Amino acid sequence: MTKLPVRARFCIAATVTIGAVVLLFFSELPAVDRLPEFVGLALAAILTPAFKLHLPLTKNRASVSPSLVINFMSMLVFGPHPTLLIGAAGALAQSTIGAPRRTPLHRTLFKIACLAITVHMAGLAYRAFGGSSGQPVHPWDLAPFVAAFLSYFLVNSGLVALMAAAATGQPSVWVWQQNFLWSGSRYFIAASVAAVMAELIDHRMWSFIALGAIPVYMTYRAYGVYVGRFDGLHRHRETSESRNDGMAVINRDGRVVSWDDALEPIMGYSCEDVIGRPLVEAVPALADTMVPQVISTVFASGEASALEHFTLHRKTGRRILQVRVLPFVSGVTVFWHDVTDRADAEDALRRSEERYASAFVTVGYLAASGASDGLWDWDLLRQEISFSPRWKAMVGLSAGVGYGRSDEWFERIHPDDRAPLHAALEAHIAGESAHFQHEHRIRHEDGTYRWVLCRGVAVRRVDGRATRIAGSQTDITERATAQEQLRHAALHDTLTALPNRALFMELLAQVIDRRRRHPEHRFAVLFLDIDRFKVVNDSLGHLVGDELLAAISRRLESCLRDGDVLARLGGDEFTILLNDLSHVDQASVIADRIQAVLRTPFFVAGRELFATASIGIALSVTEYTRPEDIMRDADTAMYRAKALGKARYELFDAGMHAKAVDRLGFENDLRGGIERGEFALHYQPIVSLASGQWTGFEALLRWERSGRAIGPSEFIPVAEEMGIIEPLGTWVLQEACRQAAAWRTQFPGGSFPGITVNVSTRQLTRPDFLQIVKDALRDASLKPCDLRLEITETVLMDDPERAEVVLRELRHLGVKIYLDDFGTGFSSLSYLHRFPVDSLKIDRSFVASLTDSERPAIIESIVTLARTLGTHVIAEGVETESQVNELARLGCTEAQGFFFGHPLPAYMAEALLAESRPWKEVRPRTRRASARPRTKPRHAALPHAGAWQHDRVGVEASLPGCTVAEAVAPVPRLHGKR
Repeated sequence: MTKLPVRARFCIAATVTIGAVVLLFFSELPAVDRLPEFVGLALAAILTPAFKLHLPLTKNRASVSPSLVINFMSMLVFGPHPTLLIGAAGALAQSTIGAPRRTPLHRTLFKIACLAITVHMAGLAYRAFGGSSGQPVHPWDLAPFVAAFLSYFLVNSGLVALMAAAATGQPSVWVWQQNFLWSGSRYFIAASVAAVMAELIDHRMWSFIALGAIPVYMTYRAYGVYVGRFDGLHRHRETSESRNDGMAVINRDGRVVSWDDALEPIMGYSCEDVIGRPLVEAVPALADTMVPQVISTVFASGEASALEHFTLHRKTGRRILQVRVLPFVSGVTVFWHDVTDRADAEDALRRSEERYASAFVTVGYLAASGASDGLWDWDLLRQEISFSPRWKAMVGLSAGVGYGRSDEWFERIHPDDRAPLHAALEAHIAGESAHFQHEHRIRHEDGTYRWVLCRGVAVRRVDGRATRIAGSQTDITERATAQEQLRHAALHDTLTALPNRALFMELLAQVIDRRRRHPEHRFAVLFLDIDRFKVVNDSLGHLVGDELLAAISRRLESCLRDGDVLARLGGDEFTILLNDLSHVDQASVIADRIQAVLRTPFFVAGRELFATASIGIALSVTEYTRPEDIMRDADTAMYRAKALGKARYELFDAGMHAKAVDRLGFENDLRGGIERGEFALHYQPIVSLASGQWTGFEALLRWERSGRAIGPSEFIPVAEEMGIIEPLGTWVLQEACRQAAAWRTQFPGGSFPGITVNVSTRQLTRPDFLQIVKDALRDASLKPCDLRLEITETVLMDDPERAEVVLRELRHLGVKIYLDDFGTGFSSLSYLHRFPVDSLKIDRSFVASLTDSERPAIIESIVTLARTLGTHVIAEGVETESQVNELARLGCTEAQGFFFGHPLPAYMAEALLAESRPWKEVRPRTRRASARPRTKPRHAALPHAGAWQHDRVGVEASLPGCTVAEAVAPVPRLHGKR
């Protein structure tokens, strides 16, 4: 646990000290007739703080201090107020005379403060139970004595425990229980001695005190010697019993919370030196060892670990230790084992191994029948080898079978392991290694192979030539099998048993390295993603989805050649490594083969399911140096295949990567566009065909990225994919309401009719959309009737029940509803009578083809339907005067388009409102409707509803010398909404 901050500890100490100062202020001297006794106790308190009687009474063998006896005796004789002066004098002396080094001033003040509070509380308790200062307690009246003793003990120990807890970060209750609970006995002894002494002083029995002082002091010294010996013997026994083993507990902050006493002789640091400190800070020598890394690994993995041995360099010499680290909920437990003596013995044994090698082999054979490992001895000069009965039993041979040639041994070794075994033996025989050690497989008599660990050491002549080699063989089949199973589980997918990402990347790195050494080697990586797989999981459940993935993996395997690798990356993504391609076109052939086998239906859980895949192919014609790069390119090509319609494959080219990098930068800029103020609203006027007056403005979104206007057809689909279309739409709603409110205030006569804002399907289906609209109206102080929300037929067809509820709530609020792109859907007519719609907006495609024979009839039908429903009709995309006349003839009431005006920035729309003239007067008559603009359009409007259809491009509104009339002049038709 961490310590309390310095400020918190200072506050606690300051609070206690201030309280003590207040109590000392009320201290007073005793009566004149009691001054001699008072002076005597004060001198005793000053002169005896260094003497302590060590009694084995508590859990930690705490001591009984004479100052405790003096303070308690003074309280019984004089009362609490004079005792405050005696206690303060004794505390000052104890911090200076009796201390081995001068105690800091703040600690001295805290001791005086604790004593003042303790004496005052004990005096109160003493008087509360009938005690009276100057009349000490009698044996037959113990209530005041017990009350004073308990109060003195609890308050004094509690204050000290509180400060200790603040310094170490431990809970105060825990500190009190561990260090002070069992020390009540010394308080009781001190109080009893004080009561006896107070009775003697009260009766003026000075001679008795003088006569008894010498034997008491001698007894005190003798008992102190006894206790010292007892304590020394006890500590010696503990050290002797646990000098080779110790335990420490470290919390997750890296601090030591428990330190076994047995670790002091091992590590050279006591409990007081390390508790509450980081391990490496408390024991700096550990920083040069692997212990901190092992502890960090256990914290990260949650699994036990061990360090077989490491050397700890101390001032008194080196120590060789073993460490085991075990995890638990809030930290780790570290077990230390001192193996210095054993390591020294092993080192000495190794030094004498050459001298006694032959004798060792002989003795080993005498005990071979009882050994768990098999022994072997190879005479290199005679080329004879012999094996112990245990060695023969390992390979299924009986003890009586003769085995004398080395060839008979090597013939049992697995063919793949023979060459490495020979190399290891030859290296040791040649003196290149100190010991021989090798793991290999050896054939059992039943035909199976067993994993064994073979170790040995050579016996050499004075010239260094090896004459024989002897060693042992250990059966490690179970360990090797477990390791192989763990490796297989770590590198394979549990569902399909295919290689996973880690193994695939490892194999791919090997192939890339081979390509680097052999440039003629060709390979390819295929990245597969199952199309619409999420539909299967959402509709039939993940169990069916898992069965389908397993079935798909089996079919994919059937498409591969020998040497190819199929892996599952996760989810519904697979990768294929095509090795040794004779031609790059082979990758396309295999991709076609995969598409063909996936067309056959799958029968899973009694259902017939179909699956297709989008495949990206990256070829080795690009000089790849890292597996991550070719995987990235294959993934990019796969997404290109998805974008082009799914169920197909695409080959990667460099342009795809460039587009991906550009797309990433585009997304980053789009995400921060609102914060950087790059978005703005332009306003396109809506005109009444009958009166020529402006009936409203439609708010259209513009984005200027790094000085270049970006069309909505570029950034709106990206915003939908990124999930920021909702906050973007909310910003548009808030900004449009704010501008509309400003115009309403600026033109109070009614020249500003209202504002229209496009709303997407995702906005309208939000549970809190109604509250968003209310907040926007409230923040802008705009009336609901001045806001028109424009939706498309997609909203009505996707979720008509939800749309009906939301639209009725909006109408109840007072907001008007416009239905955009009317006539382009297929289902809206059947639902239209259910929805509260104020106006229908005829799609521009009908307006653009008014010259066709059928189109006027369609518009006329829409106008008739609107009249029947009691709604208005607004035509979009009006660009020519002939369209205006034809719409007026058909009964259309309002229109908007470039013929009437472009989307304008707020200040130009404001100027248009200020002129307050009909559009016929504003629009210059000298200019033909088909005139082309002199400047290239730059801005685009915000698409909306469902697919958020694309707006048309407006003209730059800040041309020098441009009037309002020129700004709203017609321009030729461009793409998107006018």
